Amino acid sequence: MDPYLLTLAGTAGTSLVALLVGEGWQQTRDGVVTVWRRFRPQAAEEVERELEASRTAALDAADTDGSDPAGRLEGQWVGRFAALLGEHPEAADELRDLVEGWQRQASDGQRIDGGVRLEARAQDNARVYQAARDQHITER
Repeated sequence: MDPYLLTLAGTAGTSLVALLVGEGWQQTRDGVVTVWRRFRPQAAEEVERELEASRTAALDAADTDGSDPAGRLEGQWVGRFAALLGEHPEAADELRDLVEGWQRQASDGQRIDGGVRLEARAQDNARVYQAARDQHITER
């Protein structure tokens, strides 16, 4: 697969998961379903159900102190977008426009980008705190 298409699939998956619990969810969901209806209409209803299931999982995780499903959800959606682009590379322009729209409409004004990489090493009694966005630390 073309590296550009793989990168686009990664950015789309990461951006989508970042928006799962946002205020603009309905518009985000509608945009994804529209792309699927255009290029894989037979799978559009299934994708719509999966989007709702992903949102529910993200909201449930936010309400509890349980594990964060973001990594798992990102992997699933990156895979779905990659499969779509692998089958229909002509969908790239529409998907890119959709992702750019998500980035422009981010409610907090921050850019959503899938290119974040954090790396750290701690030894002995050292602590490492990293965040790609907000971070709140309460130590006792």
